[in-house]
Amino acid sequence: MNGIGELTPAPGRAGLVEPVLRAARDHGGLPVVVHGSAPTTAEDLETLGGLARRYPRVPLVVSQLGGAHWMRAVELVRDTPNMYLELSTAPIVFAVRVAIAEIPGRTLFGSDAPYGDPVLARMTVERVTSPGETRDRVLGGTLAELLGL
Repeated sequence: MNGIGELTPAPGRAGLVEPVLRAARDHGGLPVVVHGSAPTTAEDLETLGGLARRYPRVPLVVSQLGGAHWMRAVELVRDTPNMYLELSTAPIVFAVRVAIAEIPGRTLFGSDAPYGDPVLARMTVERVTSPGETRDRVLGGTLAELLGL
């Protein structure tokens, strides 16, 4: 598996990941994971959305459901085809439900272990989805596709 991350620029400095996105593009479109919760700000998420649009062949994964800015993170990922949203550390179960409903093909299971609990994170996904294709994609299918597995 190849990818880059998890990058965590200082607050207000998300633009610093641009050289990494350029390098990822130059190496065949490697996925790049960027920390989505604090210290990432709402402004940083907007910057990341702009950078993703500038590098459309680079999958950009925002982790931790975008933290306190989860609603905006869902919107950005929904509106930016090469962005993905990793679901760990969800502030509320409703946030996971909304993310999967809005962007079922670009949400990725995550638990943030050892800080989060993988079993509870999986149970959350299972609670808000029915058995079948969407659940299977969230729990690993989309990531496998993203990594070419």
